[in-house]
Amino acid sequence: MQYENIDSAEMAEMALSQAVDEHIEKSQEAIDRLSELEKLILQWNQEDIKALRAYIQEMRTLLVKNFQVKIENFINMRAIPGMRIPEEIKQMYKIISVDKKGLALYGAEMDKIAHITKITEHFKKKKEAAQAAAEAKAKEKAKK
Repeated sequence: MQYENIDSAEMAEMALSQAVDEHIEKSQEAIDRLSELEKLILQWNQEDIKALRAYIQEMRTLLVKNFQVKIENFINMRAIPGMRIPEEIKQMYKIISVDKKGLALYGAEMDKIAHITKITEHFKKKKEAAQAAAEAKAKEKAKK
């Protein structure tokens, strides 16, 4: 191709066209991978919580990098398979799922792993402490 017969406007148009084509190609690659990850997450076999964490982290990165979208606005986390746990514990610790070994993926960033018994014990201690504080406050109020 000879560039001497092309003016700067045509060059700019060609460059923009090429950039758009590359962006569309990269976006399609990201969309294809996001689709694969969504299937892996929603059909997770509950064997290894670390695999689920890896899928979620990769999806989070792709969504933000390519589309400026948060994962919570893309996939229904409640649809991820896992062991049933009480809703108040699930909400307090932001538990995403629990595998067959009892390991839970939790936290605001969906990146922490702990055994569900440790989380449950921590929850019970926290609840007991809150109840004791409420009772102490009620006794103090009754004295006045």
